[in-house]
Amino acid sequence: MPSLRSTGKIVASPTSVAQLAQGRHLPFPFSLRALIEALGVRGDIAIPFIYGTHNLSFKNFTDGVPDLGTFRETFGTAEILDEWFDPIFGHPFLTTAFYAFYHHYLKGKANGGLATGFCTSLASLVADNFWTGRTDTNTISKDSVHKFLTAVHGKLLSRQSLTHFYSQGREGIARVERSCREIEAMFLRGCDRKRAPLLFFVPSGDFWASGYNDALNNSHCVMPYRFKYPLGHRGPQLSSDGKTTISELGGVELYVWDCNHPNDPDCKLTFKNNGGSIDFDYPKNPDLSSQKGITLGMMTNGDYLLADHDLPFDLSLTKFIIKYAIDFLLSPADLQITDANGRRTGNFGGQIRAEIPGSLPCYLVPGAYMLPDNIPLTRRITGTGTGQYTYNSISPSAGSVVLQSVATALGQTDLFSANADLTQLRFTPAAEKTFNLIVSRQIGSQVRGLVVSGAGGGPAANVDIAASANLSQLTVSNQGAARKLEVSGMLIDPSNSIKLNKPITTINLTSQSDLKIDLQDWS
Repeated sequence: MPSLRSTGKIVASPTSVAQLAQGRHLPFPFSLRALIEALGVRGDIAIPFIYGTHNLSFKNFTDGVPDLGTFRETFGTAEILDEWFDPIFGHPFLTTAFYAFYHHYLKGKANGGLATGFCTSLASLVADNFWTGRTDTNTISKDSVHKFLTAVHGKLLSRQSLTHFYSQGREGIARVERSCREIEAMFLRGCDRKRAPLLFFVPSGDFWASGYNDALNNSHCVMPYRFKYPLGHRGPQLSSDGKTTISELGGVELYVWDCNHPNDPDCKLTFKNNGGSIDFDYPKNPDLSSQKGITLGMMTNGDYLLADHDLPFDLSLTKFIIKYAIDFLLSPADLQITDANGRRTGNFGGQIRAEIPGSLPCYLVPGAYMLPDNIPLTRRITGTGTGQYTYNSISPSAGSVVLQSVATALGQTDLFSANADLTQLRFTPAAEKTFNLIVSRQIGSQVRGLVVSGAGGGPAANVDIAASANLSQLTVSNQGAARKLEVSGMLIDPSNSIKLNKPITTINLTSQSDLKIDLQDWS
């Protein structure tokens, strides 16, 4: 049988050809000649993906270019009013307080960020170009799509992506076969732009052991285009519900386009039957295999690239939907979270836990966790090296708290506790430390923020923080040495076109005293 690469023909099983002959979901490009030549031939199922035409020619990269514009493109103008946000202490202040992490992740490893590559955006671009009929993908330059790819990759930080891939990863090794059969079924039924599959290498299992961060770093996305079956294989058949297939997957190869090898047509996964479960290997990267704690996830191009994506926390008032809060650290530190019953979420002894009901570790994001909203929690922040961390807690119902520029060292543990509505807080540093505190609330149409720069304490000098629900009052204790504090405030009110960000006062605070801010008239 002629190769797919040299001819670009559809190579299909009789089942898929019969359905194509009925005119359902004809893939692009498709010709009557290709259909006639494929009739009666049992063999591979594929889409006519041609190297030199449909693939990108440049490799994966690690330097993103995030800004408020890409943030708006990622999550949509309905949620992001970027024209209202000003920077405070080097971090743009948003009602969600999420942009700081978005930016830190998407600027990529090359710029000191977290993203190890932009594979998902690249794979979805290739898939979308193919299914919309473009034949110039191979000529596209990185510079011409750099911002677009950054915005698209940011969808990995959405609530839809985080919950979807966490759920698939929890299925463990069983998800390998399930993802394969779902993609086979899509090819048999016929694909289109929305149904085109993207294949994800994701960490396997519910709680991941010490290799979890390595597995996160190895997470990857590719675009599948061809199943190759061994000689004598009977070929796949659709299941009774038409959503999966029935076939032997041992010995099958799945060819994919891989942005790490953009011009190489020999990128393929190989499958074998291991006592009833399906294992896989990916020779182009030995770390991507079921034996290395990786399973296979799947999402369609329609659900990833074309659909609207939301911020990780649910702002819906629908009582049947869990309202997620989110905690994240800008390293170097690990985060451990416990509830009143001692249940744990976070990194405990190198093992990722998610015991608190409704909590999830964020896929692809070490140090970030989705949490049930509006419950009291305690956080332990342990240094993994010498440097400074920024801790962020975002609650859609209670606002946000940020501890910024906190010094840490290897093994040093700071303690932060908060009640359900973030009005009573306590921070106990493991050593004498100075930091910046940012507290924000959304009250009606207004977003209110107070910033206290230069707060501090130590192991024998807790920093107690009390904030009124409407942020008209804020009290910060100073049980340690005398300090010079700077206080500033921000008000954003789009309904009245108000945007204020200005200093309030600078004060020398003596030891064993409290800073009290009373701001009754935010107008």
